[in-house]
Amino acid sequence: MVRIFPRLLGACLLSASASSVAINFNDELTRDIDIGAKGSQIIPYGFYNGSTGLAVAAVFLGKGYIQPQVLTVANAFVGSSGSYTLFLANSDMKIPWSKRLFVDQVAMYSDWDEVDTYQDGNPDFLFERAGSNNSHEDNFIEAEGDDLFAFFNFKYLLPLGDGRETPPHAFSLTNGILEPGSEAGGHGWNPLASGRTILELRPFYRNQDFSDKDTGRAYPNETAGIKVTLEYDNTDWYNNPTKGTNQRLTYARDWGLIDDSATWTALSFRHSQYWNLGESEKAQQRVLAFDFWTSHSPTWNNSHTDDNGNQVFNRPPLFEGSSLGGLERQRGFPSNRFHDRSAINYTMEYRYMPKWNPFPDIPYINKLFIPWWQWLGFVEVGRVHDEYDLGELHSSMKTTLGAGVRALVYELVIRVDVGVTEEGGEVQMFFNHPF
Repeated sequence: MVRIFPRLLGACLLSASASSVAINFNDELTRDIDIGAKGSQIIPYGFYNGSTGLAVAAVFLGKGYIQPQVLTVANAFVGSSGSYTLFLANSDMKIPWSKRLFVDQVAMYSDWDEVDTYQDGNPDFLFERAGSNNSHEDNFIEAEGDDLFAFFNFKYLLPLGDGRETPPHAFSLTNGILEPGSEAGGHGWNPLASGRTILELRPFYRNQDFSDKDTGRAYPNETAGIKVTLEYDNTDWYNNPTKGTNQRLTYARDWGLIDDSATWTALSFRHSQYWNLGESEKAQQRVLAFDFWTSHSPTWNNSHTDDNGNQVFNRPPLFEGSSLGGLERQRGFPSNRFHDRSAINYTMEYRYMPKWNPFPDIPYINKLFIPWWQWLGFVEVGRVHDEYDLGELHSSMKTTLGAGVRALVYELVIRVDVGVTEEGGEVQMFFNHPF
């Protein structure tokens, strides 16, 4: 059976969006309207899925309310099932005493009346670990409960390459297209001469408190710790790259400050690359985009015995570490459909921006100032495994084929991606490119 669950702004930022949105200012002129200045938009919408029922929602997009370069996103929805979500994010807030230190803030709370979570406990699959690469698609728990997530992401721009200039970097845009000469990278792979190198420190907290709707069995997942990331962003424009590369190396650790039995460590690396294919007769921009991501938990097999005599492993919760499915990787599968000690994933996207743009001529829609939209097709292959074995990680891989539509709405890339797999399909609705 094909299950299609939209994952909209409020289901959000669980991986915190891989693309850097740091340390930037977009000075844009669109149809003679300066949206680089302070302003806002409220966009109502609605959707339906099996978890929420019929839902009504609204998203607020604001620019310059805290500082001129700060983008504010707030989203809320409530469904007929009783489920609801609240979400708030502010990006690029400058620390007053430093010219190079910025911080992002993200917070989300969801109350779910019914949600599928791929954790052990389904009585029909007693001898199979839920979420493993060969696990059955029905090996999940129908749960209810709430989910609280928050972090601050501190970002320091090193004085290297294009980062030598005092931030924020000013990108000059005309009708949503980057003007030549205002790039922040893409001139050749050399951190000393091109691009920007950013050091990130992210204290995080998440409490996912679910219980089985049938048995009442609790499935708590509470974690708090720090992520440290070194990013080299050598793309021309972080918001819609057309050339260059981006690399991110991340170390994540929970020392058990909240739950001394929940200590864990995870490492991940990501490489993204973009090729500008130029214009065509009907396209103003064509880009081929590639992404490689891999993850490993070195503490996976470490364990101890708790006060009740149970063996407890030092493993990341399913929404951290080596997880596939959802907003960014293997978009044709539900969120965290696969999770294990190690993972690998490859993605290729073809992004086509037509010259034809109907939005400025549509009443009400034209108030959103949509200077361009994209059509795209994508393919993903990847898998999880209980060891970092390249041979195993490249065998029996999962595949997602998909297509999507994206648009620049008030300096924010809004996307709708549809992925199809051997288990059915998913619709992923979110902001920012997946990479």
